[in-house]
Amino acid sequence: MVIEQDSAAAAPIAAQLVHDLHVLIKAAAVYGPNNAGYLQHSARAGATLRKALEDEGSVQLESRDEQLFFNRLRIRFPTEGTAGARFLMDEMKRRGLGAVEFSSTCDQAQLDAFAFAFNAVQTRKGEGLDKLRGLLRAAGAAAVAVQKIAETEEAQAAPAAGDGASAAKKTFTRALCVVEDIMAQARAGQPVDFVQAKRVVHGLVDRVLEDEQALFELTALRDYDEYTYAHCVNVCVYSVAVGVRLGLERAQLAELGFGALFHDIGKVKLPLALINKPDEFDDSEWETMRRHPVLGARELLGMRRPYDRALARAVSMAFEHHLKADGSGYPRLRQARRQDVFSRICALADSFDALTSGRVYTRKPLAPDEALRRMAEDADVAYDPALLVLLIAVVGVFPIGTVLALDTGELAVVRRNNPGDLLHPVLEVFADANGERAAVEAVDLSLSGAQTGQPPREIQRAVDPHACGLDTGALLARRSP
Repeated sequence: MVIEQDSAAAAPIAAQLVHDLHVLIKAAAVYGPNNAGYLQHSARAGATLRKALEDEGSVQLESRDEQLFFNRLRIRFPTEGTAGARFLMDEMKRRGLGAVEFSSTCDQAQLDAFAFAFNAVQTRKGEGLDKLRGLLRAAGAAAVAVQKIAETEEAQAAPAAGDGASAAKKTFTRALCVVEDIMAQARAGQPVDFVQAKRVVHGLVDRVLEDEQALFELTALRDYDEYTYAHCVNVCVYSVAVGVRLGLERAQLAELGFGALFHDIGKVKLPLALINKPDEFDDSEWETMRRHPVLGARELLGMRRPYDRALARAVSMAFEHHLKADGSGYPRLRQARRQDVFSRICALADSFDALTSGRVYTRKPLAPDEALRRMAEDADVAYDPALLVLLIAVVGVFPIGTVLALDTGELAVVRRNNPGDLLHPVLEVFADANGERAAVEAVDLSLSGAQTGQPPREIQRAVDPHACGLDTGALLARRSP
């Protein structure tokens, strides 16, 4: 899905990259690779591409519907920049080229190889994309990929025609893998792949903007063996969703998600036996656990990479996410400080996920609605009350995974929320009035009956699934026909 709202237009770096590529390709058509004039343009285009790759992880430029898109976001050009955009679109069309993608490993040599290969394809002779691909392979430009116009159209149509839940699962699973890699790299003292991390965060931002409910369903499917990784991804998803409600721009959402993904990185410096301990912590263990915010900030600051805004946010969020609104949290500071708004958002998401998973704060998982109730009771001390209201708007009055008793005597689990009607979610009824497990039935409480004008069922109360021996993850894994 291409997001074309003005608020989600591509960053200014996109227009600069198109301009520099336009100049580079024209220079490659006139000069040789060692010409001083060409090298000047090459250096400029290379610097712009490196900045874009650092921010985005990978860069795709797509020509479609007489417009250019940067990582699926429409590029807005200044008046003087439209000529370069038109040139690039026309030349791509002549070669049957719908998109070009530069991966994170693209260096100056591969960018130059693309510029000269692009010019070497003679469109007047009917040469096209196949020759361009061959020239790129011969030049060793593996970090540059080109797609046919038909291929980009098919890829664009796929999300709309496909299963949103499937797309969300793919993005979520990819994020889990990246977090696992990041934690392993940090624990081993190796350089962390920030480019991959930024790329996966952008994917999660896209999915939240497109279908956040599909991601929330995945956050409720808890695999305790992968708790550390799933927790980081869950906190990222919840934080970004709150950021959307707060009106943050896409670049800010990416920074928020990036920091949330790294908020617990300090735990890689703690003993694994402590992190995975199934029992309650004693006082000494709690003291050790409370070191992870400082350890996380140090870990991020010690990494050999430019100290950009995203990393600065991540350091702040790692350090501050347990401070609490009244300054009573940890680490203990000589002088009280108010958490940054991103840290306050992360603190909410962190607490909600931890309380409902039954790890760290409490060994017994709380039902999602009970977790929200406890957080509301503690709002003036631990959380920003206004942001807590936004979290409730995100996860719903009855969050996904909440087990409900209905007026019919049936039991149901919340599958999805209706953002415009939080009191009437989409349920899957799994037990009848006699407690018998029946075939699941999907019921949308926001849809009134044709004859009565009333919802098909009404919610009586929330039920503690653990008291009833219910596994909400297993319930959510079942699907109605």
